[in-house]
Amino acid sequence: MKRLCFIFISAIIAIALIGFSGIAYGQFGKLKDKVKGKVEDKADEKVDKKIDETIDKAAGDDQGAAEKPAEESKEAKEQPAAVDAKTGGGTATAEDMSLYTKYDFVPGDKVIFYDDFSGDEVGEFPHRWNLDNGIFEIGKKGQDFVVISTQDFLGTIRPKIPDHPLPPKYTVEYDIYGNNSGDYNQWYHFFWVDTAGDNIGEFRSNLYGSTNFKINEKDIANKELAPSFMAEGLHSIKIMATRNSIKIYYDKERVANVPKTEDFEPVGFRIGASIMASESPGIFSLFRYAEGGKTLKEQLDETGRIITHGILFDSGSDKIKGESYKTLADIGQLLTENPDLKLSIEGHTDSDGADDSNMKLSQNRANSARTYLVDTYKIDGNRLEAKGWGESKPIDNNTTPEGKANNRRVELVKL
Repeated sequence: MKRLCFIFISAIIAIALIGFSGIAYGQFGKLKDKVKGKVEDKADEKVDKKIDETIDKAAGDDQGAAEKPAEESKEAKEQPAAVDAKTGGGTATAEDMSLYTKYDFVPGDKVIFYDDFSGDEVGEFPHRWNLDNGIFEIGKKGQDFVVISTQDFLGTIRPKIPDHPLPPKYTVEYDIYGNNSGDYNQWYHFFWVDTAGDNIGEFRSNLYGSTNFKINEKDIANKELAPSFMAEGLHSIKIMATRNSIKIYYDKERVANVPKTEDFEPVGFRIGASIMASESPGIFSLFRYAEGGKTLKEQLDETGRIITHGILFDSGSDKIKGESYKTLADIGQLLTENPDLKLSIEGHTDSDGADDSNMKLSQNRANSARTYLVDTYKIDGNRLEAKGWGESKPIDNNTTPEGKANNRRVELVKL
């Protein structure tokens, strides 16, 4: 009889424990859902993650233990850790510049026209350009907004800027899209125009690797590029000119170097593509036209600071791009020739993005530039400081593409 009572009582306890376990598990599940809601709302993510993992472990939910908190923004993921603002610290982050030792392009320091086409609707004509002839519309290649030309033979467009004599020193930069097709039927064109709107100069390149520069229908420079220059993706065309000279670059390769131009007084330009028998459309991206300025030494002597747009980074990154070689070499030379000179290297952004992210990013970019100069040109680190100001010190408006482009800069301030 006692044994039967013992078995009966044990059974009741077991049933109770099973019920309690189910209730507890259910409570954990409800609590977990509640916590996940908080995570999705981005409320104290670190604490929520810890709670979530603890609940998963207690409830025996192996899958839940592997779940992650809400996705961070792309901008936040790309931000490197902050380092000391006074000394820079850390290790320089820069692309290999050994291939850029003959690359002497330096972008103009005052942007006149800038368009990355992000303000346009896909499928529409780019609203900041005029159509000469052809078929052009906005599209996307990955995350890049682009202009697509599908005109048979030659079609051209022209930026909406007043026709006037070009500045004494100016630069033009734009990207084209290569598809590694070796297609000699597809050409990209850049034209200089006179007051009548007629073409008086032309640079063109095709997907087979041929480049050609002419003035008033006279061939000036021709260069054949290796197939690697036609690799899949965007490629950069850069033009650096004065009233008497022109240099043209395809990616890191200089394809024209004209020390003296005669009877050549353009007032504007247009870009275009000729497709002819090609099945591939012409694709353009990211156009920048800027006025050149004074030398680094002239700026420093007159104002006590240097403003440069030649130290380049990818969006959201503090890794210095190889195209920055010439600008950094000029700064290194200036510091070497003036051993008493001390500079504060200061990074600035436009107003896009969160304030704290911009502050952190500009600080780390300044750190990278400082460390590169110390390591590469053996500059005494006590002569250089690094500061990041984010968007807090604009030199132009943040309401136009040109203003934002001017605000994205590095300044070197005399100490």
